[in-house]
Amino acid sequence: MSVQLDKTAAQSHADADHSGIRHPERMIGLYWLISIAVGMFVLRDWLTTWNLSAALNRPWLLIYLCASLILSQSLYILVARHGERTIHWGALIIFALGNGFAETLAFATVYKVGSLIGSALISLFAPGFAAAAGFIVGVIFFSIYGGLIHGLFWMRMLPPHFDDDPRSQSIRKLRPIAEVVLVVGWCLCLASNPPDLWTVIFFHTLVDVGLMILVRPPIFGAQSAERQPISS
Repeated sequence: MSVQLDKTAAQSHADADHSGIRHPERMIGLYWLISIAVGMFVLRDWLTTWNLSAALNRPWLLIYLCASLILSQSLYILVARHGERTIHWGALIIFALGNGFAETLAFATVYKVGSLIGSALISLFAPGFAAAAGFIVGVIFFSIYGGLIHGLFWMRMLPPHFDDDPRSQSIRKLRPIAEVVLVVGWCLCLASNPPDLWTVIFFHTLVDVGLMILVRPPIFGAQSAERQPISS
């Protein structure tokens, strides 16, 4: 039993120190605060609009949102690993709700800025295509930001959690495509009139629930739970 506890503690320390960041919660919390502050300012009109009918009244969009979520999570299940860490339900709730709300505000802010830029530029010489251009540029901005924040930030906050065998590497090449498919659906919600921000928050929260179940990162108390002594 003591050998197993030593292994668990060593794994927890390794997970916490893999990037030299001992308290990733602080960085995550700062990211959330910045996202919320900026989002509250840029999206203040979107936050008070509950346009859930934008998805519910368009069955094709609801089906697309669910199908893209299933595709994305199915590929993630095939390549993600949790390193034998246990699920910490308190950490799962904190992260899923916190990140589902805060980071969605960051995503939506980037989309809105891209959409406004795209619409403004195209309207100068082709006003009839301004709305389509705004959506396309918004999707591009969203995708670029999503790739950067995951590559430069989240990969440092989370422990290594991908298999490296040839099969997994092949599957991982498909994940960017699946993520873009997911992003397009979310942007369709944001492009509704008025924008349907809360549906995107809901689906992003589901994605984060999947991450906490599949990866089980040692954050928000999960690392402490891993080190709790177990009586034999």
